[in-house]
Amino acid sequence: MSLALGIFGGTFDPIHRGHVECARELQQRLGFNRLDLLPCHLPAHRSTPSSTSEHRLAMAQLAVEPLSGLGVDDRELRRGGPSYTADTLAEVRGELGDQASLTFVMGSDAYNSLHQWVRWQSLFEFANVLVMGRDGVAVEPDAAVMAYTEPRRMDAAELISKPSGAFAHITLQPWPQSATEVRRRLEAGEPLSGWLPEAVLDYISKHRLYC
Repeated sequence: MSLALGIFGGTFDPIHRGHVECARELQQRLGFNRLDLLPCHLPAHRSTPSSTSEHRLAMAQLAVEPLSGLGVDDRELRRGGPSYTADTLAEVRGELGDQASLTFVMGSDAYNSLHQWVRWQSLFEFANVLVMGRDGVAVEPDAAVMAYTEPRRMDAAELISKPSGAFAHITLQPWPQSATEVRRRLEAGEPLSGWLPEAVLDYISKHRLYC
């Protein structure tokens, strides 16, 4: 297999240490040649983010800049319009060719609502799907999603051997940070030492975000 690429989607509103450490652990444990964070431009299945796409992209880029093996994919911002993962993965697959391994990473909360995503079955046509366990979020997918994904289940460590079509679940080291709590602390002026990369905290302060 010439390339194993992981794509970690999210709003990253803002990106925090938990996001970064999970990305690092995924890249190292699963053997991706590269893992790209994919900031969502206009979420189709959740409320509008508190910060603009441009700010969220800039913060993600600052967070991973010093880390080898991690990158940021800005294609959903460049494409404009609602961000449909099926469109994004089709585009990436077209660039990679048929033989490269492509894995899309989502949280268990997103997986639980996967049946509401546009053309959700086509995700598996273009990529493998990896669900990250999240503290306090039970894995309770819709029955149709469960019936579709269970026959595709394999060990997460084997995903890079498959170009697409496989499904796996992984439990990572837990991190206490959440974007909701980060925003609340920023608005309240509470300390955030260790919760955000310093470059991201400086950016938020410079642009007066979340206050």
